[in-house]
Amino acid sequence: MSETERKIIEALSQVVSPQAAQNLLQRALAGRASGSLKPHDWVELLQGPLQRGLSAILPLKGLPPSLQSLAHQLAAQAPNVAVAREPTLEATDSREYVDLQKASERQALVLGLARSEGVLAVVLDSIHGQEYRLGGYSESLLGFLSTIHRLLDRKGSYRVFYTVFREAQLVLRPLERGYLAVLTRDEANLGQLLYRMSRIEAIPNGAKQ
Repeated sequence: MSETERKIIEALSQVVSPQAAQNLLQRALAGRASGSLKPHDWVELLQGPLQRGLSAILPLKGLPPSLQSLAHQLAAQAPNVAVAREPTLEATDSREYVDLQKASERQALVLGLARSEGVLAVVLDSIHGQEYRLGGYSESLLGFLSTIHRLLDRKGSYRVFYTVFREAQLVLRPLERGYLAVLTRDEANLGQLLYRMSRIEAIPNGAKQ
């Protein structure tokens, strides 16, 4: 596997499972040998077949920030290739660490996500406590989300779960031994939300990083 392939799969794995990431890349390559691709070929692949393949399974507008950043890096190696910028998506490698043992940090995380544009509800469920902002939803939503998380967890570890829930989009991901769930309006920037949620990490045993 080439270094570029590895980086693409790593970036894709922030929004889909590693196996799905590999499948998407193989379909985008369409039988071409990756070793024969130049930087400008990779940029075209990212912005063409790979983006279309990803849009077929997730309602994203453009590339997720991690892939957008990679496309710019590749384009820098091929000066004559232009990469369309996505001004609403900020590419960053910084992670957001949260001490789940502290109620103040759990509340700050949930409140911060709830204030994001298009967000309808946020639920954080952990062994240290539960925090939520339900907006117009009733508390029955908590049981519903916990059931989804348990079913997914029984099938094996999962990275992220996405579905359309009534009039909203639902993104749910495991966090330590619990989960973080966000419901958004249909028009919300799903790529940006998926990217931010993928960067949130629980501090092990409350130890500061």
